[in-house]
Amino acid sequence: MLRICNMRKIFLLVVLLCNAVSYSQDVLEVIAKETCQCLETKKAKEPNLSAADFKTEVGVCMIKSYTDHMSEFKPSEKVDFADEEGMGKLGENVAMKMLQVCPNMIIELGRGTIDEGKEAKKEDSFLLGEVIDVKWEQFVTLQLKDQTGRNYNFLLLDSFDTAPLLTNNEIKKKDKLKVSYTEIELFDSKTKEFRYFKILTKIEKQ
Repeated sequence: MLRICNMRKIFLLVVLLCNAVSYSQDVLEVIAKETCQCLETKKAKEPNLSAADFKTEVGVCMIKSYTDHMSEFKPSEKVDFADEEGMGKLGENVAMKMLQVCPNMIIELGRGTIDEGKEAKKEDSFLLGEVIDVKWEQFVTLQLKDQTGRNYNFLLLDSFDTAPLLTNNEIKKKDKLKVSYTEIELFDSKTKEFRYFKILTKIEKQ
């Protein structure tokens, strides 16, 4: 299990965006967009970047953009590169903006860090249940009830073969499903703490 400090090093991958930021919003949005574009270019040139190299490129792209736009920050908002805490906070705020521009990059960053912390990949867990509801919010959430009456929430974050069952509205209330899932520790800004979320990896109708 990953510790909270490890997750903070990847700029706090969050599920819901509600943390206040102290930096100029327009400049942050520009840095986020340029960081996303930079990463897309890197990925196009080197599609097989390792998780460690990808993490490095995130930092390189973000710092380059920040350097280019440093003059646009108010004096009180500028961060010295030697200020580890300040740079960390800047990174967190840029990452929040990136979730709106290129969420796939942030998800890849989080998954890469999780994969690095695992000694061996385990088989995905699965659950049999009845559909209670499907919520379409920032992320699609599938709600199931198992045979004991316990309710579960599953997030759709990645593409997989049977994901269209959900994205094409082919799953209805009362449907019987077998879902496979993995668990990822993410920051929940509602509770202001890290907790584990169930992430869908496969859906089968029963």
